[in-house]
Amino acid sequence: MSRAFVKEDSDAPDTLPERAVSSLPNYMTPTGHRALQQWRADLIAERDALQGGNLQAQSRIPMLERDIRYCQTRLQSAQVVEPRDEAPQKAIFGCRVSFIDDEDRAYQYRIVGEDEALNRHDDKSEPVISWASPLGRALLGCEEGEVTTWPKPSGDIEIEITAIAP
Repeated sequence: MSRAFVKEDSDAPDTLPERAVSSLPNYMTPTGHRALQQWRADLIAERDALQGGNLQAQSRIPMLERDIRYCQTRLQSAQVVEPRDEAPQKAIFGCRVSFIDDEDRAYQYRIVGEDEALNRHDDKSEPVISWASPLGRALLGCEEGEVTTWPKPSGDIEIEITAIAP
């Protein structure tokens, strides 16, 4: 048999790369903070259940441990921002912003932290957007009735803020 077709080494990397951690402030809503704590607990439970299992199951452990380290890092740097009871005058972190685009399409998003925006798995939950995203940055600080620019890959569009709610 030719050695050209014998697989000597695994294609898997020797070490799993760490998850990228944002250099921006780690703002979180209380809901986002609880969700990240729950994700960490779920990862730990899954890792513990796989300990001592078959080799195929144990091959997931390095990925789980990497994700646990990520959660730990994000929880340690979390800056939890408590929601307001009354509607703010300007769009701020944690509030819900409604707006229309230049074609009168209506949108509504809650401005949340990066992890909360990226790790939504509940299709029934309200739409969210990271404060650090281009749209989130365009909305922050705007007042009702104000027109701002939403920078999109397909081109910038003008949007008008129609409502701000807690």
